[in-house]
Amino acid sequence: MTVALPQATPLALRLDATRETLARNLSAARGVLGVSQELLAESAGVSRATIIQLEAAEGDPRLSTLAGIAVALGVSPVVLLLGRDELDAIVNAPSSSEAERVRENISPLELETMRRLLRSGIAKNRMKAVAMGASAATAAGFAAGSLAGAAIGTAILPGVGTAIGAALSAWLVHKRSSDASDE
Repeated sequence: MTVALPQATPLALRLDATRETLARNLSAARGVLGVSQELLAESAGVSRATIIQLEAAEGDPRLSTLAGIAVALGVSPVVLLLGRDELDAIVNAPSSSEAERVRENISPLELETMRRLLRSGIAKNRMKAVAMGASAATAAGFAAGSLAGAAIGTAILPGVGTAIGAALSAWLVHKRSSDASDE
């Protein structure tokens, strides 16, 4: 059975902007470490041409390529894709009113239940925990993108992760839609 994605405010992620972010972050990390493109390529198990393309904001790297480069640089692959908006959202999400609204919708018993379900390691239980996190975000008034963020946050760290995931997604949607209307 196929289920349609719920309607959500689009994040308007432009592929070229993501490539530019990757190029900037990759160049910055490589430069501060004093690593040549050739040495990075060798350490990451990719060609020098791949590094050159990525630093020029060209190409479309595979996940394995990003992971290899991140390991070679000693960072999480997420850091290579981290832009200003995401960093602002990460800084502001934990103390935001959005996160507080989600936390208010998770009782101590629900939090313990989510943790227990996740500890079981059973996929069906993980989905139950994630659904509980999404339910708390729904009760807090969040829509599709934020529900996905709440679900991801729940799978990582129930409670606080649930709240931050929802708030982070909501903040990015708001920021990107206001940026788009300013253009």
